Amino acid sequence: MRIWSSQSISDKFMRMTMLVSGVALLLAYVSFLVYDLYSLRQELISSMATEANIVGANSVTALLFDDKQAAESTLLALRNAPQVRSALILRPDGSEFARYLRSASIPFELTNRLAPDETQRYWTKGRYILLGSRIRFQGGQVGTVYLVAETGDVARRAERFGLISAGMLIICFAIALFATSAFRHLVTDPLTGLAETAQIVTRKRDYSVRAKIPPNSDDLSFLVQSFNEMLEQIQARDRALEATRSDLERRVEERTAELSATNKELEAFSYSVAHDLRGPLQHINNIGFLLQNSSEGLNEEGRMLVDRLHEGARRMSGLIEDLLNLSRASSHPLHRTLIDLSHIAEVTAGRLQADNCGRQVCFIAAKGAHIFADDGLMQVVLDNLLGNAWKYTSKMESAEIEFGYTEEEFGTVYFVRDNGAGYNPRYADRLFRPFQRLHSQSEFTGTGVGLATAYRIISRHGGKIWAQGNVDQGATFFFTVPDTET
Repeated sequence: MRIWSSQSISDKFMRMTMLVSGVALLLAYVSFLVYDLYSLRQELISSMATEANIVGANSVTALLFDDKQAAESTLLALRNAPQVRSALILRPDGSEFARYLRSASIPFELTNRLAPDETQRYWTKGRYILLGSRIRFQGGQVGTVYLVAETGDVARRAERFGLISAGMLIICFAIALFATSAFRHLVTDPLTGLAETAQIVTRKRDYSVRAKIPPNSDDLSFLVQSFNEMLEQIQARDRALEATRSDLERRVEERTAELSATNKELEAFSYSVAHDLRGPLQHINNIGFLLQNSSEGLNEEGRMLVDRLHEGARRMSGLIEDLLNLSRASSHPLHRTLIDLSHIAEVTAGRLQADNCGRQVCFIAAKGAHIFADDGLMQVVLDNLLGNAWKYTSKMESAEIEFGYTEEEFGTVYFVRDNGAGYNPRYADRLFRPFQRLHSQSEFTGTGVGLATAYRIISRHGGKIWAQGNVDQGATFFFTVPDTET
């Protein structure tokens, strides 16, 4: 099959035509040869039957009068039948009456005999045919004649016929070869041109090429013309797509530039506002401190107002810090080093425990969580995730917080799990949006910026962050960081 697969359409067509023609001519040659052999053989048997009938008719008198010499004279007439090699006449009792041998070197062995109810029959043995025939006179049997003929003449005639047929076969094959060579281009050239054009289109993506249309109006011309029309349609669509793609790329670049500039302005604005608010907020805290420690003292209502002032300043300070972290998450340059997340988680948990010494929280941190990432930014991620877990387990009698990691097919997945208040999965898409909160301030205080900051930091590292949880069933926050030193 390799020969066929490596040839061109023209060569394949040529080989196929020669194969079909050769098989057809060969089958015709074999059929005629077999038929000729059969016909010559049947002709020989028919001739032997005629000779046996003649010998039998001429031997009736000799058999009736037991004239052996006359019978032998009758058999000598078989010399005019060169295919007959020997003959034998038997009496009715089966004894030999007369014999004929064309050559003394050829023995006559009667290996087969007619059955009592048989009138005539022949047997084949090698290249000889034995024919037996009853000699009858006035309805009775007076003897039997057997003739032996050689099929050598038949074989020689068949050989001559085979040579002649073989010569005709070669001539016919040569004519078919010439005719195929002369006319194959009418069929294969358009197909070859079509294949070459298709190859150019496939390799170079050049839809401007066209296949040559054959001069005659036939199915091949219609095929090539349809192929060219298809290329024209594809070329027109390709031009339209290219124009649309160029316009889309231009718009995307413009919009990206606008968004980038806007984001930079917003980040600069957020950082500037948050930074500039620190001074006035510090003045407010100082005034509150002076009022709270005034020598004249405050009444109960004044102390309540000062406490509210301190609480508002504290919340404002937290919001400013969260805004600064959110701004740093987008603008802070990455400095990747090998860091120990397990150690950072333990330190963060210790700080949370120290700030809230009245709470008992079961904290578990898996050892050996090492990644290449920005130390400061990953500190912010764990501060937010562990801080959230600490906050949302505050109403649990037995609070549990766990930091760990698992090895998956796509890499290492780190997680922070708690058994706290959880969240409604219907609103999971709002978890990582800035200033989006799923709990009220009366339930749990917060600014809604921490998870958005963690999302930006993980995204800048090329990783992903997601969550799983349910109401009153705790929550688990997962994140990945690609394992790279770059």
